[in-house]
Amino acid sequence: MFSTAKTELRELVQLIAETEWYDATLAAKPDIQPTGVSRAERQRKEHRKLELMNKYELI
Repeated sequence: MFSTAKTELRELVQLIAETEWYDATLAAKPDIQPTGVSRAERQRKEHRKLELMNKYELI
């Protein structure tokens, strides 16, 4: 149980970092037009973040 939680919480931290970096890049450079693939990947990561946050009662 603990090893699963540890792995998933590390994943959560990584997902948060990646999505924040993605969002900050787009905010800093509005001329960048994200592709459909990158938007879909961003959405997938957000969904997984919410899944993990709900699982560990972080929201």
